[in-house]
Amino acid sequence: MKRHSENNNLKLIFEDQFEGFTVFQQRGPLVEEYLSRALCVTRLALLKHRKTFAFRVDLHFPANWSFGTNDNKPLERFIASFKAKIFHNRKLRAEQSRLAHSTEVSYIWCREIGEHGVPHYHLAILLNRDAFFKLGKFKIGRKNLFNLLVEAWASALGLLVQEAVGLVHIPENHAYELTRDDTDDMDDMDAFNDFIYRVSYLCKAETKHFGDGVHSFGTSRI
Repeated sequence: MKRHSENNNLKLIFEDQFEGFTVFQQRGPLVEEYLSRALCVTRLALLKHRKTFAFRVDLHFPANWSFGTNDNKPLERFIASFKAKIFHNRKLRAEQSRLAHSTEVSYIWCREIGEHGVPHYHLAILLNRDAFFKLGKFKIGRKNLFNLLVEAWASALGLLVQEAVGLVHIPENHAYELTRDDTDDMDDMDAFNDFIYRVSYLCKAETKHFGDGVHSFGTSRI
């Protein structure tokens, strides 16, 4: 197996199969260690919540953003803010109903460098589907999951919520309904396979930057 030329600790995968799953190979090799972590996080999320709502989201910086130190602190602040907002949402819901469901927040992310050397983030987030089952309308001011994402990214960047709207991008076909007992239902198994294929895009070696001490990939604790 070939090692990554810029990071000898990483192994590259050139096949379109990984542990029985079809993976994304249209943009060159994938990093085996990233794929393993992504698959592990997905399986652990389903152990925590039998029904899981998973979705994709991209985070961008303003065109005039001054990066200062080259690190992932904005993403760290986003994750901390988003988790706090989710837990607050569940606390309020629990005060309204004894049947309210809590949720863990699992996630997979990658940092990529685009044109002009500007970074952006791709994320997959997994939540309890009994607590959240959709993002809601993409309109500011609504009490839904989309607004929590925008508010969290605005908080991470020190912006007004209105300034962060265009910086939070929801890709097409962003949502996945996963179920722990997927082997008993082919539709659920297809959803799991589709999600792993989608997340494998985050594991590609292309557009990742190495050698500056800044991580290009990460997940929630496993």
